[in-house]
Amino acid sequence: MKNTIRSLVTEFLLSDSRQARIRNQFEKKRQQAGYSHCLNVYIAIDDPASYLLLQVLPELKQRFGVELDVKTVKKRQLDMFPEPQLWDKNVLEDCQKMAGLYGLKAPMLVTENTQLLMQASLQLVAWESKPDFLKLATSLFDAFWRESKSDVQNLLSGDMQLNRKLYVSQLLKNEKLLKKGGHYLSATINYGDEWYWGLERLQHLENRLNSLIVSNHSDKLVKYDRLHKLYLPFSESAITSQSRRMNLEIFFSVRSPYSYLGLMKSAKLAKHYNISLILKPVLPMMMRGLKVPPRKGLYIALDTKREAKLLGLPFGKIADPLGTGVERCYSLFEYAREEGKEIQYMQNFMRAVWGERTKSETDSGLRKIVEESGLDWQKAKMLINNQGWKNWAKSNLEELYSLGLWGVPCFRFSNTVVFGQDKLSFVEAEIRMSLDLE
Repeated sequence: MKNTIRSLVTEFLLSDSRQARIRNQFEKKRQQAGYSHCLNVYIAIDDPASYLLLQVLPELKQRFGVELDVKTVKKRQLDMFPEPQLWDKNVLEDCQKMAGLYGLKAPMLVTENTQLLMQASLQLVAWESKPDFLKLATSLFDAFWRESKSDVQNLLSGDMQLNRKLYVSQLLKNEKLLKKGGHYLSATINYGDEWYWGLERLQHLENRLNSLIVSNHSDKLVKYDRLHKLYLPFSESAITSQSRRMNLEIFFSVRSPYSYLGLMKSAKLAKHYNISLILKPVLPMMMRGLKVPPRKGLYIALDTKREAKLLGLPFGKIADPLGTGVERCYSLFEYAREEGKEIQYMQNFMRAVWGERTKSETDSGLRKIVEESGLDWQKAKMLINNQGWKNWAKSNLEELYSLGLWGVPCFRFSNTVVFGQDKLSFVEAEIRMSLDLE
């Protein structure tokens, strides 16, 4: 009963009707108060995603005529980052790729000079109220990400040094505001209590602003949607037997909502190019001793909801499979693979637990999933308690860490390895290059 109530509450929190009501209330209060549309932006000098976001803010401001309230943060909410060093390495590599995708200046090297990092952060705080903040901040980010200590120091003002305590206090206030608002990442924009992280989610903000504001472009541009553009067209004659020898691997967990999206997208991508999709399930983070704080879990659920909506996937009627549900699912994976139905089985399982409130810990729930996948329930029922899956789950996790990654979903095609369902466009580019489709 407790899990059912939690599921119903979550469904309400993620519902379109609730979102529409909150948005309408926000806009009504804003108009009554006579406020303009204002985007609250959080950036950090040592965050490569902040560097990219900073570069597109002037264009976003000009296009929609919005105001910007930029706040500098520095201290990381450590409980939100189970593997901070691996996170930093991965984000830097992703941002370098995205800089090329959008024609932006790429972050190159991040300084390890903690004193310089603090000074640069305080300088950004000192500039926050200046009308030319974006110009000033961009020059500082340029110097910082070239790892030019002298250029950074040349940009530091005497005012920053004289009023250091004041700016340290403001930095702490900014960090508390980010946390209080329900988020944990820099390079984020908040508008009307909804969060948009980096270039990856600007498309959602653009669509929202297009519905509210008469843009300076009559065609209501959406410019930051390239990561969402997949399954690019090609001539059927270009696909040869070569593609059948290619593999796309996905490391995923059935308890990860982003893995749900990633599995659906990667299966479609593999089919599109006639390549094999290899499934490598791993244990969820919480079943391997890593914590996911409630605030982070809620943001991930809200974010998955809007991403799922773009894909036309059901999401929100959740029956959390953590523990018994995951174990029962994995115990039947080998059986499904022997029947050549492992992809269909995993897709059906994840759709059922994330979009249909199917309780996988019960025989009735799991039977529904098994039979929808074209498998025999009587045979499956005899395999539920086997423990052999623990060996391959451990092996898959060890392989994931060997790639310098820890979370899911992750994808590997040839020499391209990416983390996140929203990075599959980089995989598709590698597939097309391998098949000479570019």
